[in-house]
Amino acid sequence: MLAGLNAFNPTFLTDLTAAESRINKANRELSSGLRVNQASDDPAAIGAILGFQSQFEQVTQVQSNLAQATTVANVGDSALTSASTILDQLTSIAAQGANFTATAASRSTLAQQVQGIAKQLVSLANTNFSGRYVFGGDDPNTQPYTFNWSVPGGVVRNNTAGNTATLTNSDGETLVPGQTAQQVFDAQNANGSPAAGNIFQSVYALGQALQNNDQAGVAAAATSIHASVAQLGQATTTSGETLNWLQQSSDAATSKLTNLQTQLSGLRDADAAKAATDLSTAETAVSAAIAAHGTLNIKSLFSYLG
Repeated sequence: MLAGLNAFNPTFLTDLTAAESRINKANRELSSGLRVNQASDDPAAIGAILGFQSQFEQVTQVQSNLAQATTVANVGDSALTSASTILDQLTSIAAQGANFTATAASRSTLAQQVQGIAKQLVSLANTNFSGRYVFGGDDPNTQPYTFNWSVPGGVVRNNTAGNTATLTNSDGETLVPGQTAQQVFDAQNANGSPAAGNIFQSVYALGQALQNNDQAGVAAAATSIHASVAQLGQATTTSGETLNWLQQSSDAATSKLTNLQTQLSGLRDADAAKAATDLSTAETAVSAAIAAHGTLNIKSLFSYLG
């Protein structure tokens, strides 16, 4: 090979390409905020990064599910609170109707009030949120009850679905997050007859006894109303326990997301200060190399053919 014939160009170009690669990498890190933008940036970290990303997405979905369930549970809990207030009114009405001083006329007036209250209870049993019945169980698209004072119990049951759907939190624990209208307002015995504490039946019995001016019947209905208050109390307790579970699960999911984000960031995120330094160093190296290369007395083949 002729002496001085630019034999070092391959090395120079290799070094220049490497420096430009470092510049591009530093720019990617600074613009994206990520140290690992592609598998080639750190092949050994890709498996762990993908694993943390998968866990993060799963917990994020769990947290979203919990948030939706919490909203619905709060709506249901509010309905139960309203029902509790209504039962307090019924307790007072039953006491008035059972009093021996009550007249047929006064009991008839109370009966009309009871019928109106029964409609309110049916409305609460049919509580709807975002187009879905909160107490609809596994069939949230079907209205649970229709008010009909002319039939025993004063209601027609439209929805007989159970309540089996479960919600899973980030620790893998599950919960059936809701109650059906039948569980709350229309408790049944195994043979299908109204159970003690059946709210609809108690209200209907009270209304009928008042309308019939039946003092003994009103007194018996008053006892049933007390059982219904206890029944609603159990439903309210269950609702409160559900809300507590949802809140604790949401807090746990938030904590887990924070931990996962920290671990993911440690593997994937760029060190902005280091990337800026690497960029400056690489750019300086390129500029210096090009300047130095330009000052060399490099001869081509034509220099020797003179």
